Amino acid sequence: MSSSSPVFEPDVVAAPSRVQRIYFQLEQWANAGWANSVVFGWGLLQGTCIPGFVDVFFLPLALAKPTHAYRLAVASAAGTVIGSVALFWVGASALAQLSGPVAEWLGVGADELSRMQQLLDHYGWLAIFASTMSPISTKLTSVASGAFNVPWWSFAAALTGGRLLRVGVLAYLVQHGGAKSVARWLKVPPRTHITPTVVAK
Repeated sequence: MSSSSPVFEPDVVAAPSRVQRIYFQLEQWANAGWANSVVFGWGLLQGTCIPGFVDVFFLPLALAKPTHAYRLAVASAAGTVIGSVALFWVGASALAQLSGPVAEWLGVGADELSRMQQLLDHYGWLAIFASTMSPISTKLTSVASGAFNVPWWSFAAALTGGRLLRVGVLAYLVQHGGAKSVARWLKVPPRTHITPTVVAK
C-alpha cells in the first residue's frame, strides 16, 4: 500500500544580476540600525558644505525598504534643516569669511548672492520654500537669508515646510507603487521561495 506525503523542495532560482545584488545590499543597509544616522548625516553635510543630490542616500534606501520610507524621510529632512540653519547664521554673522575657494565651493559668490537677494526681495519666504523643491541652491538661499536679514522664523518655517513636503511626497510615492515599480523593473526574484511537491512512496 502506498501513501504520499509532502516533501519540500526549493525552486531553482537564477543567480541575481549585478543590479539586483546592489538592490539587495541597499535593502540590508536600510534594515541596519545605522541607516537613519547615515541619512541624517548626509543631509547635514549636504545642507552645509557638500554639493550634490540631497536625497542620494534617502531615496535608494527607501526604495529598497519602503516600510522605512517615512522614517528615513524625517531623518533626511532633519539633517538638511539643521545644516541650513547653521548656514543662515553664518550668513548673518560671518559672511565675510565666505570668500574665494570656499564661496566658490558652496556656490555663494557675490554674483549669486546678488541674484538671490533680488529673489528674496521680490518673493520673500516663497523663494526659500522654492529652493527646497527646485535646482536653486539651498546653501545659497540659507546664506543669503541670513545676510539680507530675512526674519529667522520666516526662514525656518519656509525651509522646514518645504523639506518635509519634498521628502514626504517622495516617501508617499515610494510606499504607494514606487518601490514595487522599481522591483519589477529590476526583475527582483523572490529571496526564498519553497513550494511543496508530493512524492509517492
